[in-house]
Amino acid sequence: MVGGSLGGLDYGCGRRLGAKLLFEEVFYLDDAKYFKYEDSGSGRIEYRAAFGRGNPVVVHARALERVIETGGESYLVRGTEGLEGEWVPYAVVYPDGTEFRVEPFGQDGFQVFDQAGEWVLPPAVMHVGLGKKIRDPDSLRYFPADIAAASDEAFHQPNGSVGFFLLAVALFIFNWCGFRYEAFQRFLFHISPSNLMVSDPEPSDFYFFMCKVGGALGMVVSLGIFFAHAL
Repeated sequence: MVGGSLGGLDYGCGRRLGAKLLFEEVFYLDDAKYFKYEDSGSGRIEYRAAFGRGNPVVVHARALERVIETGGESYLVRGTEGLEGEWVPYAVVYPDGTEFRVEPFGQDGFQVFDQAGEWVLPPAVMHVGLGKKIRDPDSLRYFPADIAAASDEAFHQPNGSVGFFLLAVALFIFNWCGFRYEAFQRFLFHISPSNLMVSDPEPSDFYFFMCKVGGALGMVVSLGIFFAHAL
């Protein structure tokens, strides 16, 4: 049985997390993205999720095991020495003593097996409406593979995507010009295929109004892409 608690939850870390660079290494727990918040240099690393989501996560590194503390509970990750001498997790022990075997699979991934050797799949999640998710209430809150990935920086993932970052920036600039500048609105009007065969077409007030509406909605979409896939 692994015990312990994590006290003094502090969510006032927005400024420090906001200063994190794009594409820093991150991991996910309970749909929250975690960044490194503090490294004591003595094997204790604290992680926080952006925007105050989730509980702080503290990882205590030892020779061939890690202890992950979050939400007042502790999880033990036992490891072994890999082929290249690196630490590799192979078991995750939950606070109630339940143990799962995790095996590296692919690039930075894991396969999970229960104590009977049966393959364990991640819990099914249903998407209901915009941004709302429903998961099996009987499933584990933290999947063993996610605990194993959180235990060591070698299994963390680069934050964001260069492609989505460039896409979000380009969309925002395009829609800002469409919202703000009449010259740009007129340019779009005159290059429209429907107007190429018309002699001296002129945009209406309604067209300018819809440019502003479309530009505003487009900027919202670009920000959504940025926060969802690039930040």
